[in-house]
Amino acid sequence: MIPKYRKNNDLSEKIKRLISQNPGLSIKEIAKATNVNRQFMAGFLFKMEEKGEVASRKVGPARIYFNCEAVAK
Repeated sequence: MIPKYRKNNDLSEKIKRLISQNPGLSIKEIAKATNVNRQFMAGFLFKMEEKGEVASRKVGPARIYFNCEAVAK
C-alpha cells in the first residue's frame, strides 16, 4: 500500500504538470483528467493554492487554475 503522503505528492505533481500544459483549467476539468472526485479536487486545489503551488482566478461561476510561475510572469 502506498503511504497517503506519497499519493498526495504524486497527485500534486500530476496537477502541476497538467495545468502547465493546459493553463486555465477548471476544477471539473482537472478532476476529470486525474480521475478524482470534483469535491475532493476542489479542497485539494485550495490547499495547493494556500501552499503557493498553484494560483487561481474566478471567471463567472468557475475557478480556473494556473501554475504560480505562469502568473508571476
